[in-house]
Amino acid sequence: MLLAAGGTGGHLFPAEALAHELIRRGWTVHLAADDRAERFAGQFPAAGIHPIQSATIGSKNPFAALAAFWKIWGGVRQASAVIGRVKPAVVVGFGGYPTLPPLYAATRRKVPTLIHEQNAVMG
Repeated sequence: MLLAAGGTGGHLFPAEALAHELIRRGWTVHLAADDRAERFAGQFPAAGIHPIQSATIGSKNPFAALAAFWKIWGGVRQASAVIGRVKPAVVVGFGGYPTLPPLYAATRRKVPTLIHEQNAVMG
C-alpha cells in the first residue's frame, strides 16, 4: 500500500492513522510525500518514506508555470519508479499538491487509486 500525502499535518496525520490500522491488519505501508514530510518521518509507521518532488502551478508568470510543470513531471517519474519497486496493491491520496505525481503515476501504471477525504464537508 502506498499512501501519498502533502507535507503538512492536515494531510499526514490522517495518513498516519490509516497506516497504523493497515499495519495492524498485516499490510506493508509506504509513504510518498514531498520533503516537508521528513520532519514527521520518525513517527510515521512506514516500511519506506519516499520523497517525491512536486510544485503548484499558481503563478501567472509563464516561465514559473513551465518550471512547475517540469518539477511535477519529474515527480511523476520519481513516483513511477517507486511504484515499480514497491508494487503497491493500491495508492491512496490524502490531499495536497504532492499527491498529484504518485496518483498520476499509479494511473499510468494501472494501479488502483483512492482519494481519502477526511473532512465532514469537502473543500
